[in-house]
Amino acid sequence: MRARRERASGGVPRLTGRGWGFLVVAANLFALAYGLQRPELMPAAVIAAAAPLIAVLVVGASRPRVRVTRHLDPVVATEGEPVRVGVQVSGRARSAEWVERVPMRPGYAGPGRLLEVRAGRPRSLGYRYWPAHRGLVSVGPLLIEDRDPFALAVRVTDTIAVAAQLVVPEVVPLSPVPVPDPSAESGPRTTRSRERSADDVVTREYRQGDALRRVHWRVSARQGELMVRQDEPQAGPRARVLLDSQRAGHPDLARVAAAPPSGSRTFEWSVRMTAAVATHLADRGYAVDLQTPTARPTGAPRGDGPVGELLGELAILPLADREPLPPATAAPGSVPIVAIASSPDDATLRWMLAQRSAGALGVALLVRSASTAADDPGALAVEAAFAAADWNVVTVPVGTPPDAAWLALIGQQPELTGAEALAARVASSSASSASSASSSAPAGAASAGGARG
Repeated sequence: MRARRERASGGVPRLTGRGWGFLVVAANLFALAYGLQRPELMPAAVIAAAAPLIAVLVVGASRPRVRVTRHLDPVVATEGEPVRVGVQVSGRARSAEWVERVPMRPGYAGPGRLLEVRAGRPRSLGYRYWPAHRGLVSVGPLLIEDRDPFALAVRVTDTIAVAAQLVVPEVVPLSPVPVPDPSAESGPRTTRSRERSADDVVTREYRQGDALRRVHWRVSARQGELMVRQDEPQAGPRARVLLDSQRAGHPDLARVAAAPPSGSRTFEWSVRMTAAVATHLADRGYAVDLQTPTARPTGAPRGDGPVGELLGELAILPLADREPLPPATAAPGSVPIVAIASSPDDATLRWMLAQRSAGALGVALLVRSASTAADDPGALAVEAAFAAADWNVVTVPVGTPPDAAWLALIGQQPELTGAEALAARVASSSASSASSASSSAPAGAASAGGARG
């Protein structure tokens, strides 16, 4: 992906800390020269005062005039996975330092050294960055820091050009259970979808920028070159994934900086879990429908793979205020339903339960915030409502890996993480101490009684 070419916007030269230090020294030397009647200090004072001013003139006289072209690989990034960025700088600029703004901590890549750029002799630089969170992010602009040889003055040139990049949620592979393989009862199948095997898929040659998860390794081994799965409309059995995207359903909502881009750790976990479940179901032959109680963004960029459109929507899906719920239409036939939520209200809970047809598989994944106790009455009531409607339901703490949460649906308990694991160990230790104390108390009392007798 290439960013549009734009000319640089030069800043105003300014003194560095060292330059200001020279001026302070010059002022002190002037004061000493006049106060102590020491004229031999005057030449040093003049030099100390003139050096920063000359540095500002030197830096100001060499204004860069450059154009920037940027290439991103892959074009569609995944949260937490590296992106290679290649930047070509053409035009005219002196040798200088560079930094580039990127959407990861600490907010920039670099610094690095940009060699002198001349007409007909562009320079290239490259780096990698790891997207910190999902969304439609901007890479750039490139900042060129031009300094004099003594670093007394600096001029920062903003090259303006940026590249927009779609960052989709991290997709974690899941085990085959608890949703069974597609069957005739799950929905209509075309002859083509019934006859397709794992290797009978449409592929094409690997192109620069394709995500590695799209590589079809068996076909690649037969062909002797990398081949990727070609996107094509799904016509097989359907599955439906429900995601609670209401602010009221995520009580841990805090500052955006706490869990960007939404500010809710439970919602960000739910989005990643939805991406993993949707990709898992699509890989197994389902055509996946996403349903949310709030309006989804329109015109979202498309991600990679058979659920690329869904991943694009998840990448920019915001938490929304409560609004009238869409009609709850039960999925036809035996379409499996997977619901992902944290603390849905009664209306949203009824909306989710109504999506499942009689006899169809219903799976509910509930995520508990760090501030919600395991025995919270509201959380237990939501879990009980799903269980009473014959759904397979499990509640996991926020931060649980998606594959562990998925396995918890079949009875394998997810490992506790962070503070919850520490709290569990402390509680177990306290319980053991209390048990030891209670068991030793009667024995001590009996010994005392015997002594009195």
